[in-house]
Amino acid sequence: MPGYYDEILDEIKNLIDEEKYEDAMAIVKRELDMPYIPPDTEPELRKLKRDLVYDLGEKEDDREESLNSLLNGLKGKPQAQLAAASRLTSRNLREILPELKDYLGKDPQPEAAALLIEAIAEQDIQDEFTLRKTGVEYNFYGDSVVPPSKSKGFLKADRLLQDWLEMKNPGLYQMARTLLIHDVYMFLPLSYEEDEAEELAKEMVSKTSELMDDPDIMKFIK
Repeated sequence: MPGYYDEILDEIKNLIDEEKYEDAMAIVKRELDMPYIPPDTEPELRKLKRDLVYDLGEKEDDREESLNSLLNGLKGKPQAQLAAASRLTSRNLREILPELKDYLGKDPQPEAAALLIEAIAEQDIQDEFTLRKTGVEYNFYGDSVVPPSKSKGFLKADRLLQDWLEMKNPGLYQMARTLLIHDVYMFLPLSYEEDEAEELAKEMVSKTSELMDDPDIMKFIK
């Protein structure tokens, strides 16, 4: 069974083949921001990033999208919202704060919202935002959000998953880690504290056990 990083590298290469360079770059940047990257994977990710910088520079004129077209994408179907959000993360979001606030306040597509909130945090935007998610409102300041890659709860939970699973079954570890990354992103604008990490890691092992229909996986937890 292919590991998490094999699948990620294949996804990036497929996007490059389809000339979807911005989407490929968004994934490369996300993975390079992670606190742990396998030693044999990091050089390949960095080479892909260099290639993408060249591709983006060479074809900038052909692919330049107006902010208006991207903002219109946020009004579209879920996949269109996600694609637009992915491209917007590389822009200066201070130029579109009213539109961002409006989008986040209207129950946006969850993954798209998570990408934008992470970008808002990384750009250290000090404005106040309201995220409406399944009827619940979360008020937050952009510069107070902790990006997933810097979340103490995520970092400790990932270490625990490594301790429990990686040496015994690397495939299970990658599956549990994928679930963990998704969970931490979907938790934005909130973040997990370090004292929540063990419970979070156990939950990811439990979800992995359910997905694999193998209750014995829970025995890996120390």
